[in-house]
Amino acid sequence: MVKTPEEYFSGLDLTCAGQGAGGGLNDAERAFVEKYVGMEMLERLPAVAAADAPPPVRSPAPAAVSLRERLQRETRIQMVSFFVQEQLFLLPVAGIQEVLRHIELVKVPLAPSFVAGVVNLRGRVTPLVLLAELLTARKGEYSERSSIIVCGTEMLQLGLIVDKVHTMHMVEQEKILWNAESKLGESADFLCGVVDLDDHVHGMVSPDMITQRLLTA
Repeated sequence: MVKTPEEYFSGLDLTCAGQGAGGGLNDAERAFVEKYVGMEMLERLPAVAAADAPPPVRSPAPAAVSLRERLQRETRIQMVSFFVQEQLFLLPVAGIQEVLRHIELVKVPLAPSFVAGVVNLRGRVTPLVLLAELLTARKGEYSERSSIIVCGTEMLQLGLIVDKVHTMHMVEQEKILWNAESKLGESADFLCGVVDLDDHVHGMVSPDMITQRLLTA
């Protein structure tokens, strides 16, 4: 039986990467907090975990080679598809930590409009990003019907707010056109390539590019 994305990610062991939202911030997390949140608000962030017991620790993957470089060496790449404003996009499974339903967040008035808020997710400061604001010309919305795809980048953990998680795909490398920004339209700044699925082309979202925009906005 083929697992849904939610079933697949619920079975993973997740790293508990900190002793609380204020402990052990890396440079990117500290930059985000100081720019948008404020250290005085940090300890008030809602703490979110998928289970009551602390998750097992999983050793992080080596950072010497970027995720994109590793994926470009693979002959087949597993991806998750999802909808944003009725448009289908994809993310490589290798960059995803978990998929969550609606969770409580703290709004951050000083942050860009595409940031719905921030949470303390498993001890890490995690901005929740409205993908609709970045990928379409429409205003994003965070509601109880939203899903959150949690991505771990080398700099900052992100929660990507989508309308609906669709399904999982195994994509052949020849079906992926990397570095195709000039052909991607308005969302080009946040996509790292395009994928041909059943003769329809869909954008592949880059969490790293979203993180860079967040830290430089």
